[in-house]
Amino acid sequence: MGRSKRSIWLIPALIIGFNCLAFIVILAVSLNRDSEPYGGYEERTEEGVEAENETASDNEAGLDESFYDDETDYGPDMGSGYVLLLTSSESDLKIQIVNSTGGASDEMHWTALVIGDSGEAFEAEDDDGDGVIYLGEMVPGDYTVEATNGSGIVETSSITVKPKIKYKESSGIRSIVMQESDIDATAEDTAATPDEREVEAESEGEGTVSGSAELPQGTLGIDVSKYNKEIDWNRVKASGIEFAIIRAGYRGSSTGVLVEDPYFRQNLAGAKAAGVRTGVYFFTQAVSIDEAREEAEAVASLVNASDLALPVFLDVESSGNVNGGRADALDAATRTEIVRTFCETAESLGYKAGVYANKTWMTNRLNMEVLAPYTKWLAQYRAAGPTYEGDYNLWQYTSSGSVDGITGRVDLDVYIR
Repeated sequence: MGRSKRSIWLIPALIIGFNCLAFIVILAVSLNRDSEPYGGYEERTEEGVEAENETASDNEAGLDESFYDDETDYGPDMGSGYVLLLTSSESDLKIQIVNSTGGASDEMHWTALVIGDSGEAFEAEDDDGDGVIYLGEMVPGDYTVEATNGSGIVETSSITVKPKIKYKESSGIRSIVMQESDIDATAEDTAATPDEREVEAESEGEGTVSGSAELPQGTLGIDVSKYNKEIDWNRVKASGIEFAIIRAGYRGSSTGVLVEDPYFRQNLAGAKAAGVRTGVYFFTQAVSIDEAREEAEAVASLVNASDLALPVFLDVESSGNVNGGRADALDAATRTEIVRTFCETAESLGYKAGVYANKTWMTNRLNMEVLAPYTKWLAQYRAAGPTYEGDYNLWQYTSSGSVDGITGRVDLDVYIR
């Protein structure tokens, strides 16, 4: 009887002892884990705790981390200075990685990951190190491109690959956009220079404005071309310039060849890197609606719509050619239809479109009622403001302006609405 009672009390004692032992083991493991580097990655320092507290404070303040994202995040090993440009002409994709001056990417070996809107993806290599990857026979649609040189993604950008446009080929007009090194630029690029436009303005009774015009409320900007040569876009931005309309190219006044402005890519890359909003313009010498479509397509082959905040403008003015440009003698009805066709084609390709001309041309050589749906960019050099009675959205008020970062005179503009 006495031994039986002792056995009964022995069982609870063993259970209590086992539980105590298990608790000691768990406590020891927990203490050992706390002594390891935090989270198994790195030891928390006072600086790390302060950084976490700052992050927590930012989150509590409602700040989105994406606010600090930089579109030109070039990766930790590359530094800054490269820009990704995408263009599509007809069922193709041109990928360009350029430095801040618009040049090639220093013979680095680039890889582009191209991702379609349906999820399919493939890689393309820049085998010759010129910073250009060209893909032909692309299926039209939306694509995202990520470019890297092996040290991290340079930039991610998106583009809509355009389908082939069907239009009647113009007789004698080369549809390939040429470089100035391939043509006689003196004979072909006869668009009026800033000096010539000042002379024309004076002949029409307008005074020369140096930049002290009475400006309406709006956003200040410039328009530039090869005549402005090298531009320091960071200084331009710091001077208060918010936008730039950059010449993409022109149609030759003599033969009608399509030509890229030799400073276009450099200016586009520099303005984008500096945070200057961009639009483009194309000097026309089209003599038919087929050529107008070609000019819109030429612009589309040079710049992606997503890279532009402002419209694509057709520059309509005298050729300045002493022998007369091929389009100088057009009547107002034909010229208006050419501008309308250009704008209509550009907008069908996803661009905003507009027309640039001076007061005389908008009053007498174009039917602006037909062009009412498009953005109007008026050139009239008067300190007291334009006397043009029609509607306009931008005013180019001088070609004698001065902007830090640009040597010599420059066209100044104000975007009103």
